[in-house]
Amino acid sequence: MRKPIPWKKYLYNSRVYSSLVFIPLFIAMLAMAPKWLFFILLISALGMALNELWLMLCPAESKCLKWLAFALSFGLAAAAYEGGIAIFAGFFVLITIVLVLAILPLGFDEKGLYVLGRLLIIIIYLPLLLSHLLLLWDLPDGRSLVAMIFLVTWGGDAFSYYSGTAWGRHKLAPNISPNKTIEGSVGGVIGAGLFSLLLVGTGQVSSPWFFILILGMIANIAGQLGDLFESYLKRFAGLKDSGVIIPGHGGVLDRLDSVLFAVPVIYYGMLVLGS
Repeated sequence: MRKPIPWKKYLYNSRVYSSLVFIPLFIAMLAMAPKWLFFILLISALGMALNELWLMLCPAESKCLKWLAFALSFGLAAAAYEGGIAIFAGFFVLITIVLVLAILPLGFDEKGLYVLGRLLIIIIYLPLLLSHLLLLWDLPDGRSLVAMIFLVTWGGDAFSYYSGTAWGRHKLAPNISPNKTIEGSVGGVIGAGLFSLLLVGTGQVSSPWFFILILGMIANIAGQLGDLFESYLKRFAGLKDSGVIIPGHGGVLDRLDSVLFAVPVIYYGMLVLGS
């Protein structure tokens, strides 16, 4: 007979307490904040997450390369804020050229390509994906769609955590994240669907309910892939968490990992709907 689930252990911990405080405050901020304030908060989170990712992938590289990567990352976010998708895409092309030029002094052996590859991972994985939140903000119902991102990822994560705790039997990716289960993953997708319907039912999103339901569930699946990818990077770096800034959750990157992969799904899905 299976042992009873120690629910108190899972309900009364720092992970839950952090979520109960942080998520409502964040959603309230989205409901009231102007875009410029959201941009400042996004840049702040980007800076902290960049520092965590740099320590994972490029701890031995020069400070000049680090500050160049940071400057280009903030520039890409600013391009999304001011210029929309066209300027954003053009600036990313410029970034690629600048990074190629920056690694030329490293020589013509494999070290240069090795560093370039890591720099591109940093730029693509963090500022490129995260800046889609600013692009999403400018769409019709954009503020609600940004809130949707966090509901289907963070809210779905809560469903995944507790359904995996209660019914988890089959490992999802044991070599990357041993605690994740297929049952928990399914619970996360179902939770994301419920949150998506909640947004439609309360009139926060005007798109067809079935489209929003499917889009929210697909975004959650993408978010779970993002979570696994960050776990892969942490295992590569020999770390358990990307940082310790958020009690029970690790670093900023640990909180953004699922969001990063989910944002483009919602953004380009809405573009397809509007085309």
